Amino acid sequence: MNTSQTDQRIDELEIKLQFQEDTIDSLNQVLIRQQKDMLLMQEKLLLLGKQLESYRQQQPIQDGDRPPHY
Repeated sequence: MNTSQTDQRIDELEIKLQFQEDTIDSLNQVLIRQQKDMLLMQEKLLLLGKQLESYRQQQPIQDGDRPPHY
């Protein structure tokens, strides 16, 4: 293999490496954004659960009472 071929192969590998680094960086940014979204959704779900529990405590259903849809 001559020097020209070796240089060409090195150039091709450097180009592939740069594309891989760009892809990894893009994926990392997406993961960071998804993690933030998941944390926000967890907080909202906890708040919703607390609100539901508060509502249930304010509106207890008696043993003989049926919900309005019956």
